[in-house]
Amino acid sequence: MTDFLQNDIIYYIICGILAVLILVGISLMSKVKTSVLGNRLSALATALAIIITLIKFDIISTSTILIICLVMLLIGAVIGTYLAKKVKMIQMPEMVALLNGFGGAASAIVGACTMFVPDITTFEFITSMLAVIIGSLTFTGSVIAAGKLAKYIDGRPIKWKNHQFINILILILILVVSILGIVLELEFTPKLIIMLALLLLSGFFGVAFAIRVGGADMPITISLLNSFSGVAGSIAGMAVNDILLVSAGGIVGASGLLLTQIMCKAMNRSLIDILLGNTSVASSSKVETTNKHIEHKIEKQEASLNEVLNNAKSVIIVPGYGMALSQAQHLVKQLADKLRENGANVRFAIHPVAGRMPGHMNVLLAEANVEYDELFELEAINDDFKDTDLCIVIGANDVINPAAREAEGTPIYGMPILNVDQAKHVIICNYDLKPGYAGVNNPLYEKSKGVTLLLGDAKDSISKLLSEIGKKEEVVESDKEDSIGSIIKNSKNVIIVPGYGMALSQAQFLVKQLADKLRDNGALVRFAIHPVAGRMPGHMNVLLAEANVEYDELFELEAINDDFKDVDLCIVIGANDVVNPAAREAEGTPIYGMPILNVDQAKHVIICNYDLKPGYSGVHNPLYDKQEGVTLLLGDAKDTLQKLITELSEVNQDTEEVKAVSPAQILKESQRVIIVPGYGMALAQAQHLVKQLADILKKNGTEVKYAIHPVAGRMPGHMNVLLAEANVDYDELYELEIINDEFKDTDCCVVVGANDVINPAAREQEGTPIYGMPILNVDQAKHVIICNYDLKPGYSGVHNPLYDRQEGVTLLLGDASDTLQKLINELNSL
Repeated sequence: MTDFLQNDIIYYIICGILAVLILVGISLMSKVKTSVLGNRLSALATALAIIITLIKFDIISTSTILIICLVMLLIGAVIGTYLAKKVKMIQMPEMVALLNGFGGAASAIVGACTMFVPDITTFEFITSMLAVIIGSLTFTGSVIAAGKLAKYIDGRPIKWKNHQFINILILILILVVSILGIVLELEFTPKLIIMLALLLLSGFFGVAFAIRVGGADMPITISLLNSFSGVAGSIAGMAVNDILLVSAGGIVGASGLLLTQIMCKAMNRSLIDILLGNTSVASSSKVETTNKHIEHKIEKQEASLNEVLNNAKSVIIVPGYGMALSQAQHLVKQLADKLRENGANVRFAIHPVAGRMPGHMNVLLAEANVEYDELFELEAINDDFKDTDLCIVIGANDVINPAAREAEGTPIYGMPILNVDQAKHVIICNYDLKPGYAGVNNPLYEKSKGVTLLLGDAKDSISKLLSEIGKKEEVVESDKEDSIGSIIKNSKNVIIVPGYGMALSQAQFLVKQLADKLRDNGALVRFAIHPVAGRMPGHMNVLLAEANVEYDELFELEAINDDFKDVDLCIVIGANDVVNPAAREAEGTPIYGMPILNVDQAKHVIICNYDLKPGYSGVHNPLYDKQEGVTLLLGDAKDTLQKLITELSEVNQDTEEVKAVSPAQILKESQRVIIVPGYGMALAQAQHLVKQLADILKKNGTEVKYAIHPVAGRMPGHMNVLLAEANVDYDELYELEIINDEFKDTDCCVVVGANDVINPAAREQEGTPIYGMPILNVDQAKHVIICNYDLKPGYSGVHNPLYDRQEGVTLLLGDASDTLQKLINELNSL
């Protein structure tokens, strides 16, 4: 292999391929959907470049050096892996700044070592000194930038006395020392003095130029330092005659410089002004008076929040650094989804310098699965604000501050901003009324009309918005829901008609639960099966058998059709053509003459269909047009069935008793809660909602713990990893042996997608796969809320008797994200 790489042509070809791979990786990283692939491709190319360099220059010629190199690579890999897992997304800007610094430091070390190579050429010596200079100032400048971002150093511009003079003096000294090093033929000791002088002077210059940059200019500084790290690497490559390092460093330097130029243009700033610290810091004297104005305004406007949210049909969401601090991106995604469900067109407006690094908001929103085509840059969306019903600002300040247009002499004057103030209404979810990073007061805070301020943690503010959306509809529909409860309560003869919609929604377990509840209420319940319901013969029979519906409860069309006229209530679940009266009357249609179930003859019909579209035949169903005796519950069958089950559970109880037995009320009144996560949480990616639920409970004064079974999930530590991703503190997670005795003293246990690990059958049912397996004593809690997808057995195939308990267990079936969101919304509304 060594001889193979000694051929310069082959080596240059390999270098070219690796450089292209890095470029392709960078290109892929520019798009959210391919960013992970691009990152991996660039990482692979970099790793190959290291290996090729070690072989080409015969660095690993002896076993001792090979061992040293492997140890160094291992140490670096361990540190990198640790940081990748430990560093939170909110700390990513600081991490990027530090990585820039590490790159600069590495180049400075390479340059410093090369200066002492025997018989070094003038070109190599000059490039070595340049590598020391640029690498050193990149390192110290990046450390200062990271310190400012992490708030270890004041984030505002810091100017020393005679700051400009000091900078110029340092640059002159660096130039003089460099010339002395070139002109004089120096021995080891003078060379060492020259090298140390360059390190110290350039390092101090890095501190001097970075310390006076602040405000909204910090992302530009990080981009510039990123470019410097690449330039330093490229120059170091020239010093050691490594074309691969030259090309890789050149790519990083050029891309960083291009990004710096783009951001300067977006900020309407000159790079020279930023480097010279030519910004002014606005006074903060106005903040207190602004606060006084706002307190009264918040009280006045909160009442209209519901109306603003529910009437908005065009919405723009503007994320900022406050969203990053609060880690609220997942809630922002939920807010957008809920607004869309309410009929709104929702888009995200991304300012190029929002956050603390380029693309900060894009990364966070991509993490929350916001589609890339929902994100719009400033130029693309700015003209749309004036036609927007509602703009929701999440933790943004400088990038929406109208003072950038008017307040001359401030750090943000002339900077392009998002025209948030032109929207018909603005909801600002910021932590407080302090100025942003630039230190300039925001006049939006003082507007008396069209602005609603929700101060405090962004998560709390967004939760409040989520609870408000749809409230108006609930009030309008309350009479309708009451009538459903009355109908169900008084029905003693019920027929359930399942159809393909039940199959699509996989709602057969909820259908079984509904039937059981109706029987508990004293009703006779039967299932009417049409021979062509579903997509194959016996489709409904198979699904209902899967849900443990007894075979003798299923009746064919001929056996049950005459009974509909004597039935109090017929519940249709996802069926259309097989219950369509048009089959009797509408000649010439595809279903005319087809035997149908006489659903229309029942005293009352509740139709749980997804929408009002015709069935497979394309023939409109006249049942949808009936004004009396028909109730339409549209949407996913699981949701509508859950509503019916809830109505039935609340029957014969007054309003206060209803509240007492609702899952949200149980949680609110609980002093001790244990959450048990399982594989269903992983499948639904619901860990962030689990964390949100826990936070709400803690604010209510509840003690919350997480019980982790060692085999929950599909690998050891699966739940720990997911909950850590949602920023659940490690000391809130308890292993089985530590927490198992606490269940008996727990007010409520919330199970999220777990089955076998909480199945009491493991204690009693000999011969089953889980018999004798230690389980979490969930069944000993005073109340258990189970948020599982369905009632199927777990991985072991053993039925869970908890599902059959009539008291102390609440089943919330369906996707864990949906059921948790409903719980959270109910808790927020109590």
